[in-house]
Amino acid sequence: MQLRQASAWNGFVHEFVGPSGQVLGTLRAPLHAQAKNARLAVHPKGSSEGDTRLDLQGVHYRLRHEYLRRGFTNDLRYTLETPAGELLCSADVTFEPGRRLPVLRLTAPRAAEVMPSTSFWKKCSPIVDAAGTRMGDIREPRALSLRLDYR
Repeated sequence: MQLRQASAWNGFVHEFVGPSGQVLGTLRAPLHAQAKNARLAVHPKGSSEGDTRLDLQGVHYRLRHEYLRRGFTNDLRYTLETPAGELLCSADVTFEPGRRLPVLRLTAPRAAEVMPSTSFWKKCSPIVDAAGTRMGDIREPRALSLRLDYR
């Protein structure tokens, strides 16, 4: 499956595209994203207006975030949830001492880590599980592009 920006002019809407080129769903980012534990709330409490909406083959999901630690660098947790609030997936982005880049760890439903890119021009970030076994990759297919395109 491929995630691509729907238009070079609108960076808030992305499309999930299958191998045949058929659009399977959309990812819509809000104009003003709001964390679950936001100090300054732009949207009313309990509202889903600050969540990223994911519609995949007719099923609706919410992509939300919250702050784990605030400081010079913020640690974040991203969650994929159903509209009823059931947790499907969780990932933490943390800044650890001695590491140049933030660490992206998947915590649910299975523990894994997205490693830094192994190439310079065409980004390729391997995904490894807790045992160090490679599970897959996140790839940018082109070095230069007018719109985002991930595989």
